[in-house]
Amino acid sequence: MFVYLKVRFCGEAGGCIINAQHQVMSMDSLVSRVEKELVIDHRQLGPGEGCSLVAYVPTKWLSSLKDRKLLPSCCPRPEGLTDAEVTSFLQRSVSKLPAGWTRVSLQVLRKSHLAYPVSPDLSCATGGAESRANSLDLNSVSGFMQHVAEQNYRNLWRMTQGRSVHSAVPHREKPAVCCLEVLKAALSRLYGCSFIWIGGDSSREPGPSPVPISRETQPNLLPAEALLESAQLLYVIQPFCQYSLRDVVIYSPAKLANSNAKVLFLLYQVLQAMQAAHQAGLACGSLSLTHLKLDERLHVQLQLSLSDYERPEAGELTGEEAGDQGSEQAALSGQLEELPLPALATHWVHGRISNFTYLMALNRLTGRRAGDPNYHPVLPWVVDFTAPYGKFRDLRKSKFRLNKGDKQLDFTYEMTKEAFVAGGQTGEQLHVPHHISDVLSDITFYVYKARRTPRSVLCSHVRSQWEANEYPASMERMQSWTPDECIPEFYTDPTIFQSIHSDMPDLDIPTWCSSNQEFIDIHRKLLESKEVSLSLHHWIDLTFGYKLTGREAVRSKNVCLHLVDGHTHLTSYGVVQLFDQPHPPRLCGGSCTPPHPVPPISLKEAADTQPLGAVNDLVVETVGSEGQGPGDCLKEEDLEEGTEALDSLSGPGKPSEVSPPAAACNVTMVDCRAPSSRGNRGAASQELLEAKIQLPEGFNPLQSLEELEKLDNFLLRGLYSELPEVVLQDQDPQPPFSQFVQRDMQAFGILIAEIFFAQRLRAQALDAPLWDRFLAVRKLCVHHMREIAPPLQHAASTLLQLHESLEELVKPPGQADWSSLFEYRAVCEGLPPPSPGQLLSPCCPTIPFPHYFSPLHRFVCTYYSHWAEDGDQGRDFVFALWQQLDQLLEKMQPEGLEILLPFVLALMSNDLTAVYTAWYFFEPISRALGPRNATRYLLKPLLGVYEKPGYVCSRFYLYTDCFVVQLIVRLGLQPFLNSLLPHILQVLTGHEGPEEGRVLEGAGDDEEGVSDMSASYSNTDLKATGQCDSSSFIDFSSGISFSEQAELTENEEFQNGIFLSDREQESVSLGKLSDKSSNSDSSAEDRGTDWDSKERLSLRSTDSHQEVKLAESLLVQPGGEGGEEGGMEEEDDVEGDGDDEGTAPEDTVFYSVPDPKDRASLPKGNGVDEEEEELLSEGKEQKILFDTACKTVKWLTAKLGPTLSSRYIVRNLLRLFTSCYLGSEKHQFVSLDDDAADVGNVCECRLVLGDLTARPVLECLMYVAQLYGEPVLTYQCFTYVMYLVGPGNSWRLNSRKEAGLLSGVVLMQKIIVYLSDTTLMDVLPKINQEVLLPVLEALTSPYTSFPSGAQARSVLCVKTLSLIVLVCLRIGQEMVTQHMSEILCRFFEGFSVSTDVEQVGASERLKPGGPGHFDSQDRGWDPTALQELQKVFSLEMAYSAYVPFNCLIGDAMIKKVVWNHDHVWKLMTQYQETVSVQSLESAIVLSLGAQHGKSVPFQDRPLADDGVTGTFGSVTVGNRIEIPADSVSEPCLSAQVKQSPTPLALAGCQQGGALKQELPRSTRMLCGNWLAYWQYEIGLSQYDTHFHFHQIRLQTFAGHTGTIKSLSSMSGENFFLSAGRDRTVRLWPLYNYGDGMREMEPRFVYSEHRKSVFYAHQAEALQQVVSCDGTIHLWDQFTGKTIRVFNGFDTRNPITAATLMPAPQSSVITSTADSVLHFFDLRKPGLQHEFRLNTNVTAGLIRCLAVSPTGRSVAVGFSSGYIYLLDTRTGLLLKVWQAHDSDILQLKSAEGNVLVSSSTDHSLTIWKECDQKPFHHYRSPSDPVHTFDLHGNEIVAGTVANRIGIYSLLDSSLPISMNKLSSENFRGTLTSLGILPTKRLLLLGSDNGVIRLLA
Repeated sequence: MFVYLKVRFCGEAGGCIINAQHQVMSMDSLVSRVEKELVIDHRQLGPGEGCSLVAYVPTKWLSSLKDRKLLPSCCPRPEGLTDAEVTSFLQRSVSKLPAGWTRVSLQVLRKSHLAYPVSPDLSCATGGAESRANSLDLNSVSGFMQHVAEQNYRNLWRMTQGRSVHSAVPHREKPAVCCLEVLKAALSRLYGCSFIWIGGDSSREPGPSPVPISRETQPNLLPAEALLESAQLLYVIQPFCQYSLRDVVIYSPAKLANSNAKVLFLLYQVLQAMQAAHQAGLACGSLSLTHLKLDERLHVQLQLSLSDYERPEAGELTGEEAGDQGSEQAALSGQLEELPLPALATHWVHGRISNFTYLMALNRLTGRRAGDPNYHPVLPWVVDFTAPYGKFRDLRKSKFRLNKGDKQLDFTYEMTKEAFVAGGQTGEQLHVPHHISDVLSDITFYVYKARRTPRSVLCSHVRSQWEANEYPASMERMQSWTPDECIPEFYTDPTIFQSIHSDMPDLDIPTWCSSNQEFIDIHRKLLESKEVSLSLHHWIDLTFGYKLTGREAVRSKNVCLHLVDGHTHLTSYGVVQLFDQPHPPRLCGGSCTPPHPVPPISLKEAADTQPLGAVNDLVVETVGSEGQGPGDCLKEEDLEEGTEALDSLSGPGKPSEVSPPAAACNVTMVDCRAPSSRGNRGAASQELLEAKIQLPEGFNPLQSLEELEKLDNFLLRGLYSELPEVVLQDQDPQPPFSQFVQRDMQAFGILIAEIFFAQRLRAQALDAPLWDRFLAVRKLCVHHMREIAPPLQHAASTLLQLHESLEELVKPPGQADWSSLFEYRAVCEGLPPPSPGQLLSPCCPTIPFPHYFSPLHRFVCTYYSHWAEDGDQGRDFVFALWQQLDQLLEKMQPEGLEILLPFVLALMSNDLTAVYTAWYFFEPISRALGPRNATRYLLKPLLGVYEKPGYVCSRFYLYTDCFVVQLIVRLGLQPFLNSLLPHILQVLTGHEGPEEGRVLEGAGDDEEGVSDMSASYSNTDLKATGQCDSSSFIDFSSGISFSEQAELTENEEFQNGIFLSDREQESVSLGKLSDKSSNSDSSAEDRGTDWDSKERLSLRSTDSHQEVKLAESLLVQPGGEGGEEGGMEEEDDVEGDGDDEGTAPEDTVFYSVPDPKDRASLPKGNGVDEEEEELLSEGKEQKILFDTACKTVKWLTAKLGPTLSSRYIVRNLLRLFTSCYLGSEKHQFVSLDDDAADVGNVCECRLVLGDLTARPVLECLMYVAQLYGEPVLTYQCFTYVMYLVGPGNSWRLNSRKEAGLLSGVVLMQKIIVYLSDTTLMDVLPKINQEVLLPVLEALTSPYTSFPSGAQARSVLCVKTLSLIVLVCLRIGQEMVTQHMSEILCRFFEGFSVSTDVEQVGASERLKPGGPGHFDSQDRGWDPTALQELQKVFSLEMAYSAYVPFNCLIGDAMIKKVVWNHDHVWKLMTQYQETVSVQSLESAIVLSLGAQHGKSVPFQDRPLADDGVTGTFGSVTVGNRIEIPADSVSEPCLSAQVKQSPTPLALAGCQQGGALKQELPRSTRMLCGNWLAYWQYEIGLSQYDTHFHFHQIRLQTFAGHTGTIKSLSSMSGENFFLSAGRDRTVRLWPLYNYGDGMREMEPRFVYSEHRKSVFYAHQAEALQQVVSCDGTIHLWDQFTGKTIRVFNGFDTRNPITAATLMPAPQSSVITSTADSVLHFFDLRKPGLQHEFRLNTNVTAGLIRCLAVSPTGRSVAVGFSSGYIYLLDTRTGLLLKVWQAHDSDILQLKSAEGNVLVSSSTDHSLTIWKECDQKPFHHYRSPSDPVHTFDLHGNEIVAGTVANRIGIYSLLDSSLPISMNKLSSENFRGTLTSLGILPTKRLLLLGSDNGVIRLLA
């Protein structure tokens, strides 16, 4: 049962239910009605698209409306905002709104004008018979075939019934049903909400909804926030969507370019929305691009237009009725701008409309909106106001060009062109050649309207600080200043000159105008003047026409950035090109009488005003200031006026009805038709023959015809204005709902064509009728069908019935149907008429949607439904999406990843989902993308996740070793080291985020005091290689910061850099997290030692799952069992058997992820409920994070090897170590509970906060030293200490230098503990001269103060004293006297500095016996420094420093060494006198002799016998003194030291009182060649990316018994593959062992091949090995088990070459002897496809293949020297050329479409794919290059003569490095070569089966 309201069907608009051009309700009356009924102020309302309104409302108001189901009493006004600001917020181009406010779209439907049939029964939604189809499963073949059979049967039966018996059956009246109620029920069912009554009469409130309402709506339908009903109107309130599909195809076409999948997915979503609407009983109306709202992720939401549900007003003119009255009447009625563009152009050319009206119409067609600061209408500046009535501007040049000049535009274009070319070579094109950036910017718009714009708006857009005098003060200055065009207000609004600011005067007008109104009148006349009219078409070409693109744009210096930058971000504004043909000029004619004065009107009124001076339908041209007078204007124009009748012809088929008045013409002729007598007839004829016609100078008799021809060509070629006319008669039928479904499908077909023809239809009006749209796209489809994507060509032809002529398609008069454009056949190509459900079926051939669209759509729906329901998604939300990911990626093609990626990136940018998304999604997504695309798309958001500081639960997941392995394997080793490793290291210090990350970027403003003493640590090298953060890429919002260190409580202890209570110390350790992901190096490397066990090495191991659950159990439980006993044992395992190092390849990727559903089953502590579980302490999370990062760094150290660890880990750790002491808060002493445990230690010191922060960093540094030996300490750490404490460029201290001094001293203490006796004595002079003396220089200097004051100097003094004591104890008493005398003297001089300064004065030197370095020179004493010295070198410090050295070297020696001994002794005595008896009882009182004031030597004091020696409780070992821990009992040496200014004590940093610790012996310890190579590498700058070859032999790999044919490194560069003639493929480890002479054994041997193996490589996407010996083997790299074998080849045509496609493709390409390329998908058996090369006989055999990094092309090298370049997608030949004269030996592809080839003709050639000539050409004089590999921009090549050459890939002028391999390092003949790019090592294979690793 259906309900209908009859409407009138009108001619040309008959294709629509309701003509789209009719005025449903005037905007003013609509605004007033909404203001009255919804109580929204009219200033918060603005026009939207179509007939909708945009409202600016508070979010609370909208929430109250949704939740309470009640309209609030009133909508609040925005406080503090002016009307201008509110108006700007209503514009579509404005995206940022104030907090708490939003925009909504209001659609209004008048009840009295309902004209749309709807289905009152849901079961009949698709029309009776189709209800059966809804219950069928159209996704199955059986269901689809059943649907087709039933529909065809019913349609054929209905057709037959209608033809045969319809006239004999009497018409039965259908029962009447309330159309309003049915429509309301349908809308409620569709949007999932009921109507809210907002009328005053409560008795009329609607009752309960007659149908059950489900709140769940179709995600592809724009939801309704609320449905409202008043007495006369229905309101649909929907979210405001900023972008539509029209914005994409018009302003951002690159977003859909080169991807048919994106367009298909858009249409797939549209069909889903249409299907939901049809099921609800509603049709979609005149579906257009503007009705499809979308976001950046191309999620489509269909907005049903309620205007299609109304009938037009009585008397409204639509379609042909309006056209019949002529364009002249339309002009007189103020509707000129609503005419189509061809009619507008014709009227303007013939002078029927004014320049202003035409230009405003062009602005409207391009989408420019009045009041939009980003997209306001533009008009030309016509004069410069420098002279009376101004000088006319050259309209042939843009205003930007006139303002900037040709030189600047040429410079901009050339510079951006060079940058564009350079970016093309690197793969990143950040610059695009252009001349201008915009026609009218928002800044210029606000400057123009500065007098009428509030100050707050100007400060937010123009300049932040208010400077009224900076704005142009006059129109002359404004016109000369601006590079942009003018705005219409300067031609229409006299109030624009009046200022609303007290400190900004009015805008001055030229002196030749007496008032603002007069200036507006004259300015408007100048715009309409003849001078402007004659040249205005040139300005139109520059602004809207063909000079915006192509060669004409370059020639006119008018290349606009917006049109050529290929931007993919969505925008609602931009430069639009309306014409692609030259615009015809205006045919100026008519009287020159000046027009009447222009009355003051607004811009909106100006758009509808009657053209000026319209006389007899012609617009008279005015004369400008430099024009001729009224009496001189009838000269050259006489003939033009005489031919005005011809010129004024309208468009084709529409002759002008009114001719212009004839004008006098200077033509002297005799009328031959006048009566005359026979006598004078001969004389008259003679006179006629002798008569002369006087024509104007330069008259062209064909000019009018030429201009007319230009106009016709412009209309036909540029605007496609010739459309067939089809007249449909008025009918009043009552069609079934299925007819409206057909109409929707026809609109859908039009929509498909409009997407691809958007540029050709840009001149079409936004609200064009459906019939006009159909005729336009039908014509384009006939002539330009190839522009539609191939998968959609058949669909467009079927939906629009292109195979039938228009005359046959359209119903004859009398049978027209107002419900559809035409009627589909009952059965077409075996299928029923199209419907959304039918097209969505995978069995329907009309639109071949990919199979993965269905799971992809479910994924998108889940994303938006969960996102909309709850803002706190978190883990469960991500997990729900992850569960769908495997099924989705299994079927997905590379194009589908472009659709999926934006959703993943959005999840990674959200604070609540970022960590979980990275953990769950990174591995599967990066596996599908491949390393190259993963780095391109995922690296930036990953950086954003790591940079977000704050407390996030489970953040430690990102720092586990299993996730780090995924990062290395999926991104590549180099991107990980450059970008992500610094962020992992920063966690060790508690610093996260980009600001703290600057520590690793090296020198800043405070770096001026740092010395450049070391080449390894120059300011340039301090920056990490490729160090980058996401701020330069994407603007991610920051999380919660915890940069401030938390304070310790009394019962907490700081352990390993994190806070733990006593109970938690044993429960939280990384070993408890997992035995796999969080162990030390050995446990990580020992994984998979059992090669026969698939479970241990499976990529889907469950260990990682258990690890996360265990980790979460630690988060849940407040305490636990276990401890850290296994820590050292694990480290000992690493340092033990080196053969077990890294048994499992690092390339192992752990796919398992935690299951959030298991969280409920996790064990909980006593008394811990769910709420307490959610409120986990930040300290626990930080503890786990620190522990995880620390263990991961140790694991990475073993995995990366010595060189990479030193370059990327140790260097960054040293920088971080310095940052731990940066800031005064890091210099505060802290008290720990175990301070008293080691009071007997001579070198024990109090810790500062910086020590606690630096403890994890120091632990990792020492681990590296334990793993790789003492050289790490002596060559790298010690060098960095010297760099830190060395003299800087300035004598003043800054914060960085201060932190460097403190960290250098602390690090030096740790280094000395691990140095052997021999090494210590070797470096002792350097320690004294390069470390201790510079530190003492700064410590005792009275010339400079410390930035952190006396506290920092005091800490430095304590730590320096501890360092000196440590050195003295290590070397022994005798060596102290010999080597440390100067150091002790310099230290104790500090006690006399302040005293001597006071005595001597600032201008005198100190006494000769004193420290001679205290010389004021040109500097004066710093009073602050003197105060610091007095506080630091106090009585307490004298006591604490004097006692240990007195004990060590004796009283006599200390008096000899310390020149100011008496002064120091005096200070110590004073300190003892001031100390109370109670405090002395807590320590052992020093026994002092009272006789003569002399001290009793400590050697004479009785000490406890240690049973070893009789010295002062020490054991003499060589030249050092070792003190047993149980023998030290002098608490006086460690008096209680509290925070300043309480007493200080001697300090040290060693735990357990150890003065020396032996480095454990490790098989990875550097020695021999490895040490030499390591020393060279750490001396290089991190920015040095060149490959340096020094022939340092590092490793030998022996195992093959035949020639090595192929070498390939695996991701991570810890393993490599080798293939040989012995029919085996071997997997080798690449860890450093021994001194470089050791032979390594293979880790695994694959021996399933039957012939010589010539190719072996790792597939990037699958992480499996592909090898070829004539058959292709795919096998697991961890277990060696064969997965698949491809062997279906013809034995007569064997495989000659093979190569892998880069990810995301999973294919391998092979070539056979018959010149055929075979493609195999590694994921499935069988042949994928093949391409047969049409080669000639001389081409020869295929020798090698090379696929471009993008996978788009493959190069084929032949034995004849020819190279074929093919498209891998289509097989088309892109290029064929003879590259060499003989056999091609090898091909390689590089970034930037670069191809490298080598041949037996001794040449090595570099090609650009698009060039015919070689880019570079190298020739080897002796022997050919038969093997080479690429390293960045270099080529490393080898010859059969065992020569290694390094060539430049980009610059052939650079010298070639050539080295001959020595027989000592390499034996045999070089046969293959491979590069480890990150480690910069070279693998060389020989004919004897031996492989050498050389550096």
